[in-house]
Amino acid sequence: MYVSNTDKGKGIDMSDPKHQRRKEARPEEIITAALAEFGEKGFAGASMGSIATRAGIARPTVYLYYPDKSALFDAAIQDRLGGMLARAQDILTVDAPFPALLERVLRNYYDRIVGTDAAVLIRVLIAEGGRFPAMAAFLRDNMLHSIETVLGQLVAKGIARGEVRAEAQTMDLKVIMAPAVFSVVYGLIFGNLAPLDKERYIRSHLDLMLRGLTP
Repeated sequence: MYVSNTDKGKGIDMSDPKHQRRKEARPEEIITAALAEFGEKGFAGASMGSIATRAGIARPTVYLYYPDKSALFDAAIQDRLGGMLARAQDILTVDAPFPALLERVLRNYYDRIVGTDAAVLIRVLIAEGGRFPAMAAFLRDNMLHSIETVLGQLVAKGIARGEVRAEAQTMDLKVIMAPAVFSVVYGLIFGNLAPLDKERYIRSHLDLMLRGLTP
């Protein structure tokens, strides 16, 4: 656990439960502040000082958790997309019919990504990924492969139960999530002009996938 220089020598009881809870909450507070900053100014325009101000902490404290802006962006990917992925993995452990599992996996994405601050990550990657290829590489290496693995496990489970066409195992499974990713892009462009009917969109997405995957 990190101890900032500002905490030393000021009579702070480091074992105090309130202080412990505060320090444990800081990474999440910093990530939330960073996403707000990235959303407003983009990656290039954001600064660690402004992120610290948004989080209500001193700038040196941010560096105790994240050495630079790129590490903070990577941490945001791990937290937001990693949380979505971990929940999807939990869903696959449930003994349920394929349509029910697919719906839970899709809704997990819509609930955790679409319309949340996690959408900022996609906005930044679309707008600035070409200038900062390391960010896109981190997403590819640490998230996309794992997401495809989960989708592969989901389809394999459906095939084993006779609920999914065997040919589905040869598909590029990214297409299963493609409509969900598009909904984020749509929201970024048209959200204020013509908001999606989210529930209708999810039902349409699910119906399309089930018609394509099931016998």
